[in-house]
Amino acid sequence: MTRSDAVPAVVAAARMPGHERLWRVFLAVAIVGGPLGVDVGGALAPSIHGNGRETIAANAAASAAVNDGHLVAFVVASFLLPVGALGLACLAYPRSPWPATIGGLLGFVGWVPYAALTALDDLARAMAGLPGSGSYATLLDRFTVDPTMNAYLLIYVACHLVAYVLLGVALCRARVIPVWAAVAMIASSPVTILAFALPGRVGGDRGGLVTLAIGCTALTLLVVGSLPAARAMLAGETSR
Repeated sequence: MTRSDAVPAVVAAARMPGHERLWRVFLAVAIVGGPLGVDVGGALAPSIHGNGRETIAANAAASAAVNDGHLVAFVVASFLLPVGALGLACLAYPRSPWPATIGGLLGFVGWVPYAALTALDDLARAMAGLPGSGSYATLLDRFTVDPTMNAYLLIYVACHLVAYVLLGVALCRARVIPVWAAVAMIASSPVTILAFALPGRVGGDRGGLVTLAIGCTALTLLVVGSLPAARAMLAGETSR
């Protein structure tokens, strides 16, 4: 955002009623803060997509401060992500109602399970702190792939990936964000699929670092694509 863009945005925000300004600040923070929280949490997580034994061992070996940091980032993101998806939909709705509606609903539904998936990380950390922590690996594996957690995972993966394609298209069609931002938002979904398809990351293994790099790239694309949308939200802009 250039200085010439920022001045009208600040003036417009100052003219809003207090309740509207509060809503818009909250939505703007959610739009960017949600994916940023996942990005930070993923970079700090001791294990991603590992089996029970690997995950518990990685949590036991990880720095307590870093492990706490990744959980805090994920918890904050779990509150912001569903709200952020609805905020993006609201921006595009007046000019692109159907893609905005479907994308917003899919984004909301897709991100709601993220809290349950974050709880899995907290469970692994708790198990790692118990005597004989390795004996809990089978329990963690069974819990991770039981019907309830599998349902959460499938809903999360399918819905939020489709959502950002639709929301990127809707926001671009509505001229709320520039084309480059829409491309970044849309591209985050196939890059995320690639990260899901690669082996999990445990500790600092080389293959896991590749998975980490691709996953962080996907989320960074989403953050970059969301920044102009957050600016539009703060400025009180919507499509017309």
